[in-house]
Amino acid sequence: MEKTGFLPCSAFFNEGRFFVGLVVLLMQVSLVFWPLAIRWARNLHERSGVERMLYELSETHRLPADPYAAPMKRFRQAA
Repeated sequence: MEKTGFLPCSAFFNEGRFFVGLVVLLMQVSLVFWPLAIRWARNLHERSGVERMLYELSETHRLPADPYAAPMKRFRQAA
C-alpha cells in the first residue's frame, strides 16, 4: 500500500499545497472523513503520475525545430 493510505496529508505537503494539506489533516483527525482524505490523496498521486507521463511523451516525440526551414504558407479561405 502506498504512503498515501497511512498519511494522506503528506502527499499534499510534498506537492507544496500547504492549505489543502491542512484540510486533509483535519479530515484525518476526524476519523470519519479518513477514507475521503485517502481517496483525495490517491487522485492527486494518479493525476501527477499521468501528467508526468504525458510530459515525458511530449518531450520524446517533439520535432526538432529547423532554423533554416521556410515559413509555412498561409492559404486564403475561399468565400
